Amino acid sequence: MGGRSGPGGEEGYTLVEIAVTIAILGILVMLAISSFGELMEKYGVEAETKQLYADLMEARGRAMQRNRYHFVRITETGYATYEDSSPAPDGNRQYDAGSDNQVVSVTVKHGIATALAATGTADNVIFDRRGIAAGTGYIRFSVASGSSAIPDYDCITILDTRIRTGKYTSAGGGACVEK
Repeated sequence: MGGRSGPGGEEGYTLVEIAVTIAILGILVMLAISSFGELMEKYGVEAETKQLYADLMEARGRAMQRNRYHFVRITETGYATYEDSSPAPDGNRQYDAGSDNQVVSVTVKHGIATALAATGTADNVIFDRRGIAAGTGYIRFSVASGSSAIPDYDCITILDTRIRTGKYTSAGGGACVEK
């Protein structure tokens, strides 16, 4: 049994003891909430990186399976994949807005930045019929401003025949280091 005996044999806690306990619990709750927010930011970036990686691999596989060019168009707020279908039946190996079939469209919470080699139009990854990528370089997601979350991986490197996730480093002008 806790507490102290008061006059008349009653047990209880003093107001100061209760106030100190509540203050300690309040501090612990604030620390937990802060840590939870940082974890959610970290895992949010990682989840969006995984989703883009999966969609890039899907576009690459579809290009080989369907024997058609596929385009992944990237903006700051999301990306979309398209199958070259204009003109019918096999397309013209160029992205035609409004004419090519959209396969996937994703809006993301975290900003996307790209460092892709020239592909005729900026911020595109193009997969030819053999699944070879044009638009090599890297794509990265950024954490929300003011956040100190550090994701384990937040970027994707794209080479002609390889796509991998990695961790962005700003050293030496910035690069995606594959993991």
